[in-house]
Amino acid sequence: MLKVLIWTILILVVIQILILIYHLAEGMWKYMFCRELDLPDRYGHGSWVLITGASSGQGRQFALNFAARGFNLLLIGSKRTERVMKEIWELYPNTEIRFRLKNFGKAFDPHFFDDIEYEIKCCDVSVLINCVGFRTAWRPYHEMPLHLIRETIAAGTIVQARLIHILMPYFLRRDKRSAIINITAQCNHPNIALGIGLSNEITVPYLSVYEASNAFGFYHANSIFKEYEGQVDFLNVTPGAVLTENTEVFLKDTPFAVRCEVFVNNIIRMMGNVQGTTCGAWQHALSAYLLPCIPWIKSSVLEKTGASICNHYMQHGCHRDYDTSH
Repeated sequence: MLKVLIWTILILVVIQILILIYHLAEGMWKYMFCRELDLPDRYGHGSWVLITGASSGQGRQFALNFAARGFNLLLIGSKRTERVMKEIWELYPNTEIRFRLKNFGKAFDPHFFDDIEYEIKCCDVSVLINCVGFRTAWRPYHEMPLHLIRETIAAGTIVQARLIHILMPYFLRRDKRSAIINITAQCNHPNIALGIGLSNEITVPYLSVYEASNAFGFYHANSIFKEYEGQVDFLNVTPGAVLTENTEVFLKDTPFAVRCEVFVNNIIRMMGNVQGTTCGAWQHALSAYLLPCIPWIKSSVLEKTGASICNHYMQHGCHRDYDTSH
């Protein structure tokens, strides 16, 4: 009996070591060694990239990167997006840009997507980037203004769900490959090795509605990927702290924070090379696997991060087309 127990433990240890080695090797290739594909050739020269929330942060960075690679842009967001359009035309004057002014907090309105559908019919959209999010935070929660609850849920749920719903038939009919990138949340990751038996959820306090809308995006994207796997390139990106012009003031001291430019470049490099759920940077992947192993530190880090975001939000408010990132 003792020998059986010893052999069982040894087998489990070996299995865990092999799993750890596999994920380590996969992560090193994914985050450090894989090379960007020829995206115009893969998705179509002169095709269009639809980006939500392109007025700042990750959305702006995606727009600049795809314009640099010769894609045309269909941008949906606030009036501040016009500044990004001017910036792109100064750098890449041959880029065609279509723009629809939208308040994503009203996305549940019955005709919200009608003009977006019209624009899609006029363009050969090859890539959809869902990165809009309305980052709200409040404490105590029961005093949070009702309109903020509504707008946070609208921006973080129906926009991603509806745009994929609209675009998927076009993507399936295209001769070239198409791609969907969803920026969701670092809310849940598999336990690896020492994480077994410990909670792997990552929830930031004081951001309850925003956190919940990101969790919707995470599970919605996972389900879509499993349904259409192999038919479109699909990334469900689960970021940790991403430093943008919107977030640096309250996330700069967060462990494993990554600059927006690095984050976006990593995602573009993964397109076509990686499928399904992934972090946008090795720092985020490492934090997702380490935090469950150190629960006494995990709670403190998440509390500090949530308090910092909440304090800043309640003092200064935020824009409706903030880029999605914890």
